[in-house]
Formats: sequence, C-alpha cells, structure tokens
Amino acid sequence: MKIPASLKSEMAYSRRLLEAGLKSATAAPDGAPNQTLAPELARAARGAWGPALIGVAVGILAACSVRKSRSGRGALLAGLIGGACGFGGGVAWSSRAATSSAVRNAAKSIGAIRDERWLQKNPIAYA
Repeated sequence: MKIPASLKSEMAYSRRLLEAGLKSATAAPDGAPNQTLAPELARAARGAWGPALIGVAVGILAACSVRKSRSGRGALLAGLIGGACGFGGGVAWSSRAATSSAVRNAAKSIGAIRDERWLQKNPIAYA
C-alpha cells in the first residue's frame, strides 16, 4: 500500500511542529544554551511534599468518613490517590512561572512553523 504524497507532507509537517514544540518547551526559561527545565522541576518537586502529605491526610479522612466499613485497603488507596493529587498540584503550583515560560516559547516556535507552512501553501506575489 502506497502512502499518498499529501499524507507524507502532513506527517512531516506534524513532526516538525512536535519537534519544535518539545525543543522549545524543554529549553531553559532564560534561553541560555545547555540548560534545561529539569532543575526548576526538581526544585518544585522537593517543595511539593507538604501538599502531598495534606492530600494523603484528606484522602484517608474522606475514606474513613464516607465508608461505614472503614476498610484499611480503601483508606490506603484513598490516601495514595490524595497524595498523588496533592503532589501534582504542589509541583504545578511551584513551577507555574517556569511552565508558563516554556509554554510561551513553544507557542512561538510552533507559530513560526505554522506561518512558514501557510506561506508555502499561499505564496504572495508582490509585483
């Protein structure tokens, strides 16, 4: 089965968009070379243990207050789910400045590629 040329073109375009977005999103917020977003996320993860512990406590209390059987497994599962939600929320909140910078950079890169593609498909004759 042969793949149509238009589908190949769209696949190549989608790949360029994805690569540009990922490259820009994982770059350092200040644009310095050889730096990544990883130190910011590591710092945010270290600071997210407080919200995770609060999530564990809320999950266990909710499971114990809702169920009449008060099973240990249900409370443990609710605590794990609450802890995961608390940890994720803590990381998201702590890294919101770096994340917004990464999203802005990715949007600019993707926009540039989309503009280039539009100009290829819609050439402008100035004469």
